[in-house]
Order: sequence, then C-alpha cells, then structure tokens
Amino acid sequence: MNYIIIVGATQALMALGILLKDKKNNGQHDNILSYLLASIFLHLAISFALNVFWPNSKIHQQFNTFIALAYPGLLWCYTRYLEDKGKPIDILLAMFPSIGASLGYFWVAAYVITHSGELPTFIKLYNSISGYAYTVLYLVYPLKILAKTHTIPAFWKLEKRMARLAASLFLFVGFAFLVISIWTRIFDISTYFDFIHLWLRLIIYSILAVICISIIYVKVNSFLYVHLHQQKQIKLRVLDLQHEDRLDSSTDKSQYPSVEENEKNAGIDYVSILAKVENLMSQHKVFLDSSLTLEILAAKADVSRHHLSETLNQYREKSFYQYINEYRIKEVVTLMDLYKSKGENINILAMAFQAGFHSKSSFNQYFKKVQGCTPSAYLKAKPQYNLVNT
Repeated sequence: MNYIIIVGATQALMALGILLKDKKNNGQHDNILSYLLASIFLHLAISFALNVFWPNSKIHQQFNTFIALAYPGLLWCYTRYLEDKGKPIDILLAMFPSIGASLGYFWVAAYVITHSGELPTFIKLYNSISGYAYTVLYLVYPLKILAKTHTIPAFWKLEKRMARLAASLFLFVGFAFLVISIWTRIFDISTYFDFIHLWLRLIIYSILAVICISIIYVKVNSFLYVHLHQQKQIKLRVLDLQHEDRLDSSTDKSQYPSVEENEKNAGIDYVSILAKVENLMSQHKVFLDSSLTLEILAAKADVSRHHLSETLNQYREKSFYQYINEYRIKEVVTLMDLYKSKGENINILAMAFQAGFHSKSSFNQYFKKVQGCTPSAYLKAKPQYNLVNT
C-alpha cells in the first residue's frame, strides 16, 4: 500500500509543479486543478505518515479523512470553468463539506492525542456522517459532470477526456460507498471490516494516482504545444524578416506573403477568426479580465491556440499580449475622457486595473508605447484633468 501512496503523492507533486511552472498562462480552471492536486498530495502524505509511524493504530483503521470530500466538488468546478460558466461561489460550495468535516476530524484527533490513543465514543458519529457525505458527493457530482461534459467546447478535447475519466472513477467510489452502506444495514460485516477497509483504501489511492497521471498527461501536452509553437513562431518571424530584407524597398508586397498560400493549403479562414476575436474584444470586452490568456481567448473564439496566435501575428503583426494590452490602453483613455467630461478626479492605477492590467509597470510600458508618453505626462498635458496621486 505504501508503494501506491508514494506513487500517487509523487504524481500529484509533479503535476502541481507543471501547473505552477506555467502559471502565467494558466486560467481559473488550472488554478482549481492546483487546489485538487494540493489536496491529493496532502491526503496521501498524511496517509503515508500514518502507515509508517502508526501502522497498527486503531484510529488509523477507523477514521475517515476529511480532505477527500473536496475532490468531486473541485472536479465539478473545473468542468464549470471549462464551460466558461464557473463562479467563485462554486469553489466555496465545493470546499464546504471538507471544511465542515475538518472540524470533526481535528476534534477526534485532539481527543486521541490527549487521551493516550484512546478512541472517543463520538468517532462513530463522525464516521457515520462523513460516510454518508462521501456517498452523496461521490454519486451526485460525478453524474452532474458526466452529464455536462458534452457542453464543453471542442477546444478542450484532452481536458474533457480527463474530466470524464476522473468523474467515472469517482462515481465508482460512490457506488462502492453506497453498496457498503446498504450491506452494513442488512448484514453484520464486522468480521470483514478490516478487509473491506483495506481494499477500499487501496482502490481510492490507486484512483488518485491515475487521476494525477492523467492531469500530467494533459498539462504536459498543453505546455509542449504552447511553447513549441512559440518557438516555431519565432523561427518563422526571423525567416520572414530575412526574406523582407532581400525584397526591393519599393516592392508593395505584404510582410507576410505566405498567408494566402497557408489559407489555401490548410483551409483555415483567418479572416473569420480575426472577426470573431475582434467582436469578443470590442463588443464583449473580454480584455477586461486580467487573467485572460491566449488559451482562454482561443476557447472563447472556438479556435485552436495555434490558429489564433497565427492570425494575430499575420494580420495584426502583434503578439497576443501586445494585442490585448493595446485594447486595454484604449479603454483607459476612454475612461479618462469619461471622467474629463464629468469633471471627476482621475486615479490612473485604478483605471489600469479596471481595464485589465495587473501590473503598474506593464501598464506604464504599454501606455507609453501606444500613446507616446507616460500616463502622468498625458494628463499633465491636459490641465482640465484633476490628477489623483497614484
């Protein structure tokens, strides 16, 4: 059993490391995966410590963990954010059963520590309530996830498969809890309790290891796709610039002469992709979301990351962040004009954050690039503004 626990804990830690390594490109759904992986690692680490230091402890044999109550709920939140329908309240609701059970868990633990390992009488109540909670959560959430995965955009192909796999495995655990609950009501299984408990733990630990491995597979593929594509784009831009240098300065050819040929060969309608993205930016103002990434914008436009990046490079001659940050600067200038017309005070940094920036230095850098001066200089050139210290 310790071997399975170590494998699962190692996989959870590896997957967490991959997510944190590419944190700047992560969406909220990736943050939820981080919570899930951190919970799995903590769960397995505690189980390993108990197996090593207190292998024969009665409390170890008869004590339900509270951490695993959060798993199906977090997976549901992950699915909701892939649908672009997730809300912060979903995460709070997902964690609520685990937080509530933790109060009972530490109450029992404190009693055992202060009474030299003696089990309290109320441990049966804790195990009974938490057992019913396991059964309900591991049946309801997986069924909801499996019913909803078909609404996830095709862009999240690997993520959708991973969610289905994890939900199916959690559903299996839920049915196991249900069967055991019914069995205990009908028959006396006290003789087989240790055997059932051992095998149930083995199954759960194995399932957690499989889920961690599937997350690693999805994120490694995503990481390689994004970064290898970025390297490819750099090489293509270098080749384009070299080709441009060889052209006569009076030539009226495009800086990117291969666009039409690419469209013809690949069948990709880059003009339509650009129209979708422009609509999302101008009409829906998705750039106001400070956590917006290339991955998230591609999902909203229902195109691949590769084609979105290629569209911006070819038709706007900008990287993803150049493109969205220019929209954000335009939004700040619009807000300045609005406050000017109302005669109200101007707080530059507040406007920058409102427009989607999450860094003052990044905002100043892009503002100067787009407007040709710093935000403060821009305002000082307009005495009608009443500048608030930022």
